[in-house]
Amino acid sequence: MNTSQIKVYIGTTMDGYIARKNDSLDWLIEFPNPKGIDHGYFEFLSSIDTVIVGRKTYEEDLKYAKLNKGGKWVDGNNRIYVITANHNYVPQTENTEVISQLDNKTIDKMKAESQKDIYVVGGGQTISELLKIGAIDEMILCIFPIVIGSGISLFPEDTKETNFDFVKTESFETGLVTLTYKLKAFK
Repeated sequence: MNTSQIKVYIGTTMDGYIARKNDSLDWLIEFPNPKGIDHGYFEFLSSIDTVIVGRKTYEEDLKYAKLNKGGKWVDGNNRIYVITANHNYVPQTENTEVISQLDNKTIDKMKAESQKDIYVVGGGQTISELLKIGAIDEMILCIFPIVIGSGISLFPEDTKETNFDFVKTESFETGLVTLTYKLKAFK
């Protein structure tokens, strides 16, 4: 029996935005971190082998990877699913499949093929779609100590109400705080 969990790990501003209105992640990329603290991200990455990402987030992350990691996005061994309504979209990474919608059948297939956990990178619409079908098991929110005033919300207005249980919080000398929640198990 496969025990893969679907986990969101995402950076957000204090005012709940994951990107600027123009999709820019400059506030995240330019965040001062002189000691190179990874905020638990690399440990998290070692626990996953499959990635779900919306097209816009995928493209922004590719730009970031080219600037900072020699063109590699996440890990060449990870299976990546890019969510887009564009059926002609051609991904730019290996082991990448384009899918047009998220449903329980697709999620079951991903879980069956995964040996580890599944990472939901974003964006907000992808997270919202997964919440609608009850597919997110855990959320790790990395709260950056910045307010940008407007942008793309972590949770779009049509997001399904979902209850989570608090797991833990971690704070870092950079001012960043991570909050971890698991899907609430009702008895």
